[in-house]
Amino acid sequence: GCAMRTYPPIKYVPLVGKEKEIPTTVVLVKALGDRDLNLRAQAVQVLGVLSQSRSKKMKREAAKALGVALKDHDPGIRLQAVELLGKMEDKYANRYLLSALKDTNPFIRDQVLKMLSAREVPRIQAEQQAQAEAQARAQAQAQAEAQAQAQPQTP
Repeated sequence: GCAMRTYPPIKYVPLVGKEKEIPTTVVLVKALGDRDLNLRAQAVQVLGVLSQSRSKKMKREAAKALGVALKDHDPGIRLQAVELLGKMEDKYANRYLLSALKDTNPFIRDQVLKMLSAREVPRIQAEQQAQAEAQARAQAQAQAEAQAQAQPQTP
């Protein structure tokens, strides 16, 4: 293969002056419609990078574009999109993961649940640990107060 093949075909590069600004996600969504499986996989990979942006707008756009990838006819592309959505914050990704639960491929449906579990279990464990630590502090404070009241006060 030619080294140039690693770049998207010229038809995905916006024409200069045609529109003032074309977001990267728009170009990537267009690439998701290409017949070339490798190009679609690369577009999903780039969307995964964009999904980790600090920009809320970029995260929202990347999640929406990954939602488009969930409709790809290739299960590998859909699986890749599920895995990337699973790494995103739930407020951006869950609506698309919910639709992926209706996928015709049982492996993809199973992967949605695994990704949700991998994301939620640590959060629940952290909440439980924080609650246990708060209870331990409250008990220690109550014991300290009880000991202070039990000691005779000297005038």
